[in-house]
Amino acid sequence: MTMNKSKLLVTASTGNIGLPLSKALHEKGIPFTAATRNPEKAFEKFGFETETVPLDYSKPAGFSDALKGIETMFLCGPSATPGADKLLIKLVEKAIDSGVKNFVFIASYPNVMEVIENSGRDYTFLRANFFMQNFEMYQQEDIRDQNQLFLPTGNGKAPYIDSLDIGNVAAEVIDKPSEYKKETIYLTGPEALDLHQAAEVFSDVLGRKITFKEPDDEAYRKEMEKRGYSKEYSDAMIAVFGKIKKGQVAQTSDSIEKILGRKPGSLRNYIERNEAIFK
Repeated sequence: MTMNKSKLLVTASTGNIGLPLSKALHEKGIPFTAATRNPEKAFEKFGFETETVPLDYSKPAGFSDALKGIETMFLCGPSATPGADKLLIKLVEKAIDSGVKNFVFIASYPNVMEVIENSGRDYTFLRANFFMQNFEMYQQEDIRDQNQLFLPTGNGKAPYIDSLDIGNVAAEVIDKPSEYKKETIYLTGPEALDLHQAAEVFSDVLGRKITFKEPDDEAYRKEMEKRGYSKEYSDAMIAVFGKIKKGQVAQTSDSIEKILGRKPGSLRNYIERNEAIFK
C-alpha cells in the first residue's frame, strides 16, 4: 500500500462518476488518493498514476487505514448492491471518527445524508436521478441484439444525465468547497425525455430502428424471470423506474450550466461517444 499523502479520498474511483472526477482532479492539479482494489487497472483507466488505498465497503476492518489523514471524502455508493446504505453509513461514521471534515456525496440514500448532516461536518450533496450510462448497464444487449428499449417507465419522462458531467461538477465542488458548503445540488441533463423519444435518438445515431417496447410491470417481471433475474431484482428495478412512470423525476435544472459554464451533454452526445457499445 502506498503512503497516504493527499487529504482527499475518492471512493469508487474507476466508476461512472469516479473516473471522470479523477481525470478532472488530475487536470486541475489537485492531489487525491484513489480507493481501488486494483491500482494497475485504475492507472490504466486514469491514464496517470496517483496515490491509492484499498477500500472494500463490505470490509469495515480496512476503513481506518483508508481514512488515515483524509480531510475530504468523495463518496459514491456501490451500484446495484442490496443494503448499500447500511455499508455506507458504517464508512461515514468511521470517517467522522477519523476526522474527515468535508463530504461530497452522490446523494442516493436519505439515511446516509442524515448521518452526514447531523455530524456537524461540511458537506455538498449532488443529486442526479437517471444516468445515461444506465442504458449501457441495463439495456446494452436489448439495444444491440434486439433493437429495443425494454424498461417499465411507461410514458414518463426523465432528464437523463451524463455521468461525465457529474464527475466534472464534483471536481469543481472539491476545488471550491466554500462556494457549495451545505448545499444540495440537483443535477440533470438538458431535457426530459420519454423512452419513445430516447429510442428515436438511438435510431438516428445508430442508423437502425430502435423501438421502445413499453412493457407494463408484469410483462417486465416475466421477461426478467425468463432471463434468469430474481424477483427481488425485478421488483427493485420496477420501483426505481416507477419514479419515471409516475412523473416524479421529470424536472430539469440549470445547475450544470451554472457550475461548469456550459450546457450539460445531450443523449445524442453520449450515444455518439459510446456508439461501439451498442453496435
